[in-house]
Amino acid sequence: MDNLISLVNKIQRACTALGDHGEASALPTLWDSLPSIAVVGGQSSGKSSVLESIVGKDFLPRGSGIVTRRPLVLQLHKSEEGSREYAEFLHLERKRFTDFGAVRKEIQDETDRETGETKQISSVPIHLTIYSPSVVNLTLVDLPGLTKVAVEGQPDSIVQDIENMVRSYIEKPNTIILAISPANQDLATSDAIKISREVDPSGERTIGVLTKIDLMDKGTDAVDLLEGRSYLLKFPWIGVVNRSQADINKNVDMIAARRREREYFASTPEYKHLANRMGSEHLAKMLSKHLESVIKSRIPGIQSLINKTVAELETELSHLGKPMAADAGGKLYTIMEICRLFDQNYKEHLNGMRPGGDKVYNFFDNQLPAALQRLQFDKQLSLENIRKLVTEADGYQPHLIAPEQGYRRLIESTLITIKGPAEASVEAELKQYPALRTEVKNAAMKSLERMREQSKKAALQLVDMECCYLTVDFFRRLPQEVDKVGNHSQSIFERYNEAYLRRIGTTVLSYVNAVCAGLRHSIPKSIVYCQVREAKRSLLDFYYTELGKLEQNRLSALLNEDPAIMERRSALAKRLELYRSAQAEIDMVACLAFLNIGKERTAYAVMSSESEDFGLSGSLHLNSIDWTDSNHRRSVAASLVQGAYILERDRQEKRQGSQALAPPWWEFFHFKLLRQLVDDAGSCIFGSIYEYTPPSSHCNDTIDRSPRYVIAFRGTINKPDSFSRDFSLDIDIIRNGLHQTSRFEIAITAVQNVVAIVGDSNVWLAGHSLGAAMAMLAGKTMAKTGNFLEAFLFNPPFLSAPIERINVGNVKHGLRFASSLITAGLVLATKGKSETSRSEDPFAILSAWTPCLFVNPADHLCSEYIGYFEHRKKMEEIGAGAIERLATQHSLRDLLMSVVRRGDETAEPLHLIPSAYLNVNLTPSQDFKQAHGIQQWWSPDLHLKCNLYKYK
Repeated sequence: MDNLISLVNKIQRACTALGDHGEASALPTLWDSLPSIAVVGGQSSGKSSVLESIVGKDFLPRGSGIVTRRPLVLQLHKSEEGSREYAEFLHLERKRFTDFGAVRKEIQDETDRETGETKQISSVPIHLTIYSPSVVNLTLVDLPGLTKVAVEGQPDSIVQDIENMVRSYIEKPNTIILAISPANQDLATSDAIKISREVDPSGERTIGVLTKIDLMDKGTDAVDLLEGRSYLLKFPWIGVVNRSQADINKNVDMIAARRREREYFASTPEYKHLANRMGSEHLAKMLSKHLESVIKSRIPGIQSLINKTVAELETELSHLGKPMAADAGGKLYTIMEICRLFDQNYKEHLNGMRPGGDKVYNFFDNQLPAALQRLQFDKQLSLENIRKLVTEADGYQPHLIAPEQGYRRLIESTLITIKGPAEASVEAELKQYPALRTEVKNAAMKSLERMREQSKKAALQLVDMECCYLTVDFFRRLPQEVDKVGNHSQSIFERYNEAYLRRIGTTVLSYVNAVCAGLRHSIPKSIVYCQVREAKRSLLDFYYTELGKLEQNRLSALLNEDPAIMERRSALAKRLELYRSAQAEIDMVACLAFLNIGKERTAYAVMSSESEDFGLSGSLHLNSIDWTDSNHRRSVAASLVQGAYILERDRQEKRQGSQALAPPWWEFFHFKLLRQLVDDAGSCIFGSIYEYTPPSSHCNDTIDRSPRYVIAFRGTINKPDSFSRDFSLDIDIIRNGLHQTSRFEIAITAVQNVVAIVGDSNVWLAGHSLGAAMAMLAGKTMAKTGNFLEAFLFNPPFLSAPIERINVGNVKHGLRFASSLITAGLVLATKGKSETSRSEDPFAILSAWTPCLFVNPADHLCSEYIGYFEHRKKMEEIGAGAIERLATQHSLRDLLMSVVRRGDETAEPLHLIPSAYLNVNLTPSQDFKQAHGIQQWWSPDLHLKCNLYKYK
C-alpha cells in the first residue's frame, strides 16, 4: 500500500511541476489517469475540519466566505514512530515547515501569488506533503467550497466558476468523491450530494461523510442515513464529530478531539452499534485502504496509457526534429544532417522505397510513347512537299533508281518534329520532391536544373544523330521493295506521278516510325544516365562545398525556425520527461504491488488476474520484434489471441478506458484494434481484427515479413456471460458441425473481406482451442479458393481416442495401424474406389496450405496431432502409404456415423489437415490447465520440437 500511494504522489508532484494538472490542453495529460480522492462540500459544511481531523493538525486557512481558492493536493506520509512531524510544499523545495501555523500562512500567501489579493479562484493546485507518524498514507485534493452567492469583491460568475472547477475534478472516472454534508441540514439541499449525483448517479465512486452529528436538533438523529436507508451509496456513510468553533478558539488539540469523538459515538445510544465504523480515524484508514485498492486496479491501464503516450510523444518529437545547436560547428552539422536526410529521401523516392519514382516510369512507358504517336507528319509527307523536295534534291539531273537525296531531306525534316516530346520528357520529371529547408530545396533545384539541361542536350543529340546518319540497311532494302511494286518498263520521267510520290511518302513514314521506336527506348536511357543517375550520385555536392564558406550568422539564419514549433518541441520534451519518469516509477512499484494480490483473493482469482494483466504475464521480453524469427512471430500471434480473450473479459467486468486490461496486449507490438468480432447469440466478443501500424522509425527490412492484418479467435471462457454459448460451439466441434454455426459465418465473412482488400500474403489467422478450430476451418475454406493464409493454431482440438497417452510405443503404433486399416476399409466400402482419385483428393487441394500447429503432449485435447503426423510418416516408411493416404483424411467416428445414417453425406472432418508445421512444447507442464493454456506460447524459454509434414 505504501508503495502504491507513494507512487501516485510522486507522479502527481511531477505533473504539477511540469504544468500538467488536468486542464484542457493540446498536450496529453497524465493527471487525469491517476486515482485521487476529491473532497467536495459546501461552505460551512465542515470540510476543513474533516481534513484537519484526518491529519491531526491545524493547518488550513479559516475565515468567512471562500477561503480555499485553489485546489490543495494534500499528501500524507506515515513516518517512523518517534520521528518529527514536518510539512513540505512543492513550490518551496528543501524547505521544511515544523510550525503548522506557518503552513497555514504559506497556503494563503501562495494562493494570493496566483490569484492576487482578490477573491478570484485558480485551478492550478498547491502541493502540500505532511510527514507524521500519526497519519495514514493518503492523498486528498481539497477543492474550493461550493457556494450559492458571490461575496463582495467577487465576480457574479464565481458560483458557476467554482462549480465548474469541482465538476472538472470529480467527473473523471478515476476520482473518488468524498462528499461532505452537515447532518443538521436537509440532505436534499446538500451541495456535495447534488453535484456528486450528477457525475456519479449510481454512487459507485462516492463516499458520504456526515458532519455536525452532535449539533442535530434534539429528538432527531442520522441513523437512517448512516445505515443507508435514506440515501444509499455503494460505501457506507461515515459520521464524524469535529471540533466546534469554541474548541478551535480554545486551541483544543486533535488528540483530545479524537478521544471525545470516540466517546461520543460509543456512548450515544442511537450510534453505539455503529461506533466501530464512525469517526475521523476510521475515515482516514478506510480512505487509505480504498485508494490503495483503486490504484492497484488502475495500474495496468496507467501503464498502457504511459507506454502509448511515450511512443506518440517520441514520434512527434522525431518529426519536429532536434533543437538548434548553439555553436557554429553544431549548426553546420545540423544543416549537413538535414541535407543528408533530404538526399536520402530523394534517393528513396527514385528507388521506389517511397512514392514518386513510379512517375518517372509512367512517363517513359506511357506519356513519351503517346506523345510520339500524336506527332503529325502530314505536312512533311504531303504529295506537294515530297515532289518539291525530291525535285530540288535532283537538281538539274533526275535520279536514276531512287531519289536518295530526296529521302534524306524528307527524313530530316520529319525527324525534327520528334524534338518536342524528347524535350518534354526531361521537363516533366524530377522537379517536385520534398525539401526540408528552403536553401536545400533551392540548391537541389539548381542542381536538377543543371542536370536537366545536360539531359535535354543528350536527348536532342539522339534526334540529331538520327537526322545526320540514316540507317544503311533500310536503303539497301529500298530498291528491292521498289522493284516488287514498281514497273521497269516505266520511263524515269513518269516516276514523278502521284503513285510514285505516295510510295516515297510511305517509305519515309516507315523509316520515321522505326526511328521513333528506337528513340522510345534510347531517350529514357539518356535521361536516366544524365539526370536520374547524376541526381542520385551528386545532388547536393556543390551545396556541400558552399556550406563550408558560410559565416555563423548566415548558418543561424538558415536554421531559423517557426517559434510555434520551438514552443511545441519544448512542451513535448517536458511532457515526455514526465511520462518517462512515471514509467520508471511504475515499473519499480507495479510488480511489488501485485505480489500482494494472493493475500486478498483466491488462488484462481490470482491466476486469472495475472493472466489478464500484460504487465505481469505478457511477453515483455520482446522489446524489438524480428519478424523473421519464428519465436517472435509465435509470441506475437499468441499475445493477440490473448487480447481477444481479455476484450471479452473487459466487457464482462465492464472495464473501460484506463481500467481496460486488453489494449496492452496489442499496443505493445504496435498493432491497432480495427474491429471486434461479436457473436450474434449473446453479444459476446469471440475475436478481433488487428492492423499492424509500425512506427515510422522502423526500417522496411525489419517489417518485411510482418502481417498487415491479424484475425484472432479466442477459446472457451469459463464465465457465465459466455460459457453457455462457447460450450455449445464445443459440442458443435464434436459433432463436426462448426461450419454450420452463425459464429463461423461471421468469422469467415470477416476473413474474406480482409483478404479481398489486401490479399492473402498480408493476413494472419490465429486462434486458441475453440478459436484454433475456428481459425483452422477458416484457413481450409480460404485455401480451397486458392488463398493460403499464414495461420498460428494453438492447442487445436483433435477428436480421437487418446492413443498418444499410451506410453508403450509398439502398442500405440499397432492401434494406429489397425485404425488406419479399418478406416481405409470403411472408405472403400461406403464411398467406392473413385474417392481415391488424385484429381478429387481433397487433401491434394489443401496440401499447399501449411499452418503452424502448436500442441502440448500433456494436453489430451490436442496431443493426438503428434501421433497423427508421426503415424503417416511411419506408414510411408513401411510401404503402406496408399492405405494411410486414404485413412488420414477420414474420421473413423464420422464414417461409422455415416453407416448408421445409411449413406447421409457428412462434412469433411474439421481437425484433419494434409500439411502442417507441427510445434510440440516439450517443456514440462504442472497440470492440464497449464498444458492447455495460451500463456505458454509466448514464453521466451520454450523447449520446442518443430517438424514440417507435407502431404504426398
